Amino acid sequence: MKTNLIEFRQVMGLSHEDLPRLQGILAELVGEPFQFARVSYGDELTLHFGDLRPARSPKLRERMYGAYILGMRGSPWVLKSGLEPVVLCEGVVPVVSGRHMGGRPVSKEEVEEGRFIERGSRVLRADPFPVRPVEGVGLQLRLSDGSALIVLPTVQEPDDPEDRELPELADWELISPRGFLKVGPGYQWSFEPR
Repeated sequence: MKTNLIEFRQVMGLSHEDLPRLQGILAELVGEPFQFARVSYGDELTLHFGDLRPARSPKLRERMYGAYILGMRGSPWVLKSGLEPVVLCEGVVPVVSGRHMGGRPVSKEEVEEGRFIERGSRVLRADPFPVRPVEGVGLQLRLSDGSALIVLPTVQEPDDPEDRELPELADWELISPRGFLKVGPGYQWSFEPR
């Protein structure tokens, strides 16, 4: 068995104040009800929590959004359903007893139909954590229906010369009534209040 211990106080590049400050921002998500999952453009999974609100754009007024939107960007994630004995994963291959559990492909419509997280279940915990050797910040979310989500940072690869001018993408983001939290790449994160 290969086992690793990650000492949170000694992660290089992440100060000992960063995780508590990040946890403080994420605390506003705790207690909010899950509304729905949506797969946005670019196949990005978004989870919507809190009160439903119409889009700000007049063209999208009929489309509803949660007051809190957690976006995974292109990062690997694992969603353990509390409703069914299933796990959804993107960018992660689960291994059980040394065997790869490939599973079957899941369509965008299946993810959005609401059978993996119970609508109305509340966020119990939202915990950021350092991930080594990727040198980034992950997120673990626990919900009252027994569901759990783990978001891992994207493994950084060297940029192609034409990609160096593009803005860096966050590993995961939270849009909330208080502002916009952007985490990654690496140990960097920012919060822009509204």
